[in-house]
Amino acid sequence: MAERLEFREKLAGILALCASQNNITDKTTVEEYFAEDNLSKEQMKLVFDYLLSQKVIVKGYVKAGGSIKNAENTEEPIRYTQEEQDYLNLYEQDLKGLRDGDPLKELLPAILTMAKEMHRADIYIGDLVQEGNMGLMLAMEDHADDTEALLSMAKESMQALLESQEETKKQDNRMVEKVNDLDEQIKKLSDELGRKVSVDELEEFAGITEDEISDILKLAGEELPPEEK
Repeated sequence: MAERLEFREKLAGILALCASQNNITDKTTVEEYFAEDNLSKEQMKLVFDYLLSQKVIVKGYVKAGGSIKNAENTEEPIRYTQEEQDYLNLYEQDLKGLRDGDPLKELLPAILTMAKEMHRADIYIGDLVQEGNMGLMLAMEDHADDTEALLSMAKESMQALLESQEETKKQDNRMVEKVNDLDEQIKKLSDELGRKVSVDELEEFAGITEDEISDILKLAGEELPPEEK
């Protein structure tokens, strides 16, 4: 886990560097940035492809298969948005350009298949694919010749993303409930008193602190009620 977090920081670092250069870099710069990580050729391909997916121009690097043309529309489940459908068409077309003998020729399509099987409406499928590819990239450090282990770790990365998304959704729902509950209590107390309530009155009535009230109201785009003089 520590290695994964460290590698994520490295990816964030190279993205920040590219952003400072108008999202333009070159193959040598990227290779030198990751030199101490001793990444394999396949891992570096994934790094370059990740940068391209983030709309970074990498001079000197050409994806296998050359330039990508829009693929003809193919039938896909209705559950995909148009943006996701376009992504899948382009990505699948790109995978066709992988050369025979390239280890990624088997691995990347397998990850895409898993992503489709695990996909949910509340998460962009491109994010799921990239998370799987990142898991693959990290797994290659210790399991370069074990296809089953590589795909297993890629799947674990995608599952972790889904779980994180689910937890974020739960937290958002809990916060929405808090905002709505506080709003109802403010209205109820204001109706009872026939005026705006003070922070002290709201603290006592709601049973929460001023800081908690302030945090909840900020999320709702509101301010603390003014103190009564």
